[in-house]
Amino acid sequence: MCRLNVIQMMSPLHGEEKVRMSLSSTYEFFNNHFKVNYLTYEDITPEWKPVEGELTVVWVMTGGVEGKFKRIYNWLPKPIVLLAEDINNSLAASLEIISFVNEAKKDKVYLLYGEKNSVLKKITILCKIVNLLNGLKESRIGSIGGPSEWLIASTIDYFEVKSFWGVDIVDIKLEELYDLLTNNKLEGYDGYFERAIKKIEPTEEDISKAHGIYAALKILVERYKLNALSLKCFDLLMKFNTTGCLALSRLTDEGIIAGCEGDLPSTFSMLLSYLLTGKIPFMANPSSINEEKNSIIFAHCTVPTKAVRNYILRSHFESGIGVGVQGEFEKGPITIIKVGGKNLSKIFFAAGEVIDNPRSEERCRTQIEVVLKDKIEYFTSNPLGNHQIIIPGDHTEILKELVSFKGLSKV
Repeated sequence: MCRLNVIQMMSPLHGEEKVRMSLSSTYEFFNNHFKVNYLTYEDITPEWKPVEGELTVVWVMTGGVEGKFKRIYNWLPKPIVLLAEDINNSLAASLEIISFVNEAKKDKVYLLYGEKNSVLKKITILCKIVNLLNGLKESRIGSIGGPSEWLIASTIDYFEVKSFWGVDIVDIKLEELYDLLTNNKLEGYDGYFERAIKKIEPTEEDISKAHGIYAALKILVERYKLNALSLKCFDLLMKFNTTGCLALSRLTDEGIIAGCEGDLPSTFSMLLSYLLTGKIPFMANPSSINEEKNSIIFAHCTVPTKAVRNYILRSHFESGIGVGVQGEFEKGPITIIKVGGKNLSKIFFAAGEVIDNPRSEERCRTQIEVVLKDKIEYFTSNPLGNHQIIIPGDHTEILKELVSFKGLSKV
């Protein structure tokens, strides 16, 4: 259940008991749908701090509270979330507060106003966003080996990302992974991928070797307390004659979000998508664009098995060695997401529909054709890098609220 701090703002001129009685339906609304901690104006001091993961709502119960709001403004979590009513001059006071915050403080205000079902929906979405932001603050992403050399537009500033999102990013040398692969006895293959409906190129030895990458990465996850990681995976090809596709697929299945090619913006996008929606993300390249159909074919070899209805074990597409995953997606709605920029404050998202699972031997193993609801100019004019993140379902509504709440720049 969503947890709220509700700061009750009322003028003594209206009479406290009379105000509470006039807004009894709102109290009932709060108590029926949320776990609420009611606070008064006097409770908000420099020492007061909301619990992480709780949404704070300033309830403007009457007019005449603008001065009180101004006095406690600096101690409130940002952005400000206001709840306005249709009575007691609440709406007029709320508009004055919004103007003050926008003009004097150059900050954002999120106004909750209207029918209770609409307010319930908005608060529920905001709670999910607050939980996302709290989850990111508690997350650590490991960059194992740094980005691949072809990711020339995917450099980020760790300090700025930490300041904006709260997430920690830690660099881990590839040599640390190499040492685990060569000098440590790793756990043997446990048959996790026996659910594959077919194996084409890979041998049992190939699968066992690929599992070793997973076992070594799990040690690094525990050693560095990681929630997510990106791996400069192509460096493994020549040195160990295997690939990281299987390892990254399984880690993401297990909720340890794993991106390939050392692509930190994409790995962060995967983590954000997963924390916000609970859906398993798929990181892929746009491989072909059909402007007449307004469709794109996305492809990659690292699809998590929990993101697809069935899968085949194949070799890695570019090299023909190791183990890749050829998954088949359910047809239906999806959302494409990508976060980018130096501090990861830019975002693109669009709704689409999976209409086909192509099987070209000239693309990465898992392929989906997606028809977009919006035009595809983003991909050819102003993309946030090459990799894009796909999750099942249409999540554009909550992403629009995230843009507003966090002040992101929508591309």
